[in-house]
Amino acid sequence: QWYQRRVRESVVSYIRHGGTIAADVSADLLVSCGVSNWGGQAIAAGLAVLQSCPVHDRYRRKGIGCYSPVSSTKILLSPEKDRQLHEWLRDKGFRDGCTGRCDLTVDGLDYQEVHYRILLELNKVVDKV
Repeated sequence: QWYQRRVRESVVSYIRHGGTIAADVSADLLVSCGVSNWGGQAIAAGLAVLQSCPVHDRYRRKGIGCYSPVSSTKILLSPEKDRQLHEWLRDKGFRDGCTGRCDLTVDGLDYQEVHYRILLELNKVVDKV
């Protein structure tokens, strides 16, 4: 599609290392994020907030009918659980997609210093609702 080519061309032109990180596959929806894990976590955080929002209750009921609230802890991993998951992956020999090393990193970024802090902030947002 023309718009997908334009997104890829823009990423290659304007983002550092864009030629390396720009996706070559099509998608129905675009989630723009610096680290794909953060995009997935942000979507989960949004769903956790939405499912507890009384303003959107009627849309939820119309869309899925009978509704039983789900704890946000079942939608969004806590930073501690996410860290345990990444430690398990590292211990099983999984490698960072950017560095190729079996380190506790996400896309080359230190887990504790960067990734963990992002997850803490997302969880704070969800916990406020």
